Amino acid sequence: MLTEVERAKAGARGNSIDYDRISTLHYLGNYVRRLPSNMARMMENAYDWEHLPFVHPSSFSSIDLVDSGAWGWRARIGVPGGLEPTFQMLDLLVDAEKNYWVSTVFNGPGEGIEIHTQAKTLSEEEIEVDVRFYLPEAPGDAASAAAILGYMQTQYATLYDEDIDLMQGRQSALEDRSRWRDHSDDTSEALVGALSDLDRAKPHTVETATGRYCVRYWQNRWIAHSAVCPHQLGPLQGSEIDPNGLITCPWHGYSFSVVTGENQDGACGALAKAPDLVERDGKLFLIEV
Repeated sequence: MLTEVERAKAGARGNSIDYDRISTLHYLGNYVRRLPSNMARMMENAYDWEHLPFVHPSSFSSIDLVDSGAWGWRARIGVPGGLEPTFQMLDLLVDAEKNYWVSTVFNGPGEGIEIHTQAKTLSEEEIEVDVRFYLPEAPGDAASAAAILGYMQTQYATLYDEDIDLMQGRQSALEDRSRWRDHSDDTSEALVGALSDLDRAKPHTVETATGRYCVRYWQNRWIAHSAVCPHQLGPLQGSEIDPNGLITCPWHGYSFSVVTGENQDGACGALAKAPDLVERDGKLFLIEV
């Protein structure tokens, strides 16, 4: 639940970027980086508030959405590391036509910081981001300014290090899904392995003509489940099965039963049905019919 102060400040925020405001702020410095991604994945990432505490746990401990739309999003952010829970109110406003977005802390630690990002396409597989840091007022001295800028540049280097895997994984998953859909009516079988060779302590990832699946030994039997999260196609093969029989997507934290495939809280659809597991001649197969 938002406090009265948080609710009032959130309610007073506009949903469009005020470019004239930039001239009233103190420009601290910037961080420029080339990224091996296309613009579609970059803009998708900017709108994707849900991934923050899962992909960036050192920067975000939680996120509670206040509002979102084509204009961007507004949320209450948990700040990790303190003995007591600490929160910021943050919004990210997007100018999609310009591939430009502004992230502003409007309540809590760092209040008044604005981070403006301009993205541009360099090629079909590479973009560049220019991340510009603004403060409401200039720091007291040059040393303080350098320390703040250095901290923010390091933080954004880490954030983009972590985002690269998500953006590339998302692009690869979209291409995989397109290929699998072309074979959606096929019948096929895929070898998992010889039963004598399969490590029961590890998951085994198998790709068939119509999807990617994870085969595991669990509760004294071999089981199979989709290795692709239905929410945003996140990878599930690395997720451990918890004591409740759930696996969790590393991108957005959605959990699924390995028995039924159902999403734990009903926030998204169930996992795609896995092919049948069949033992034959000492070998394990996934068979689609």
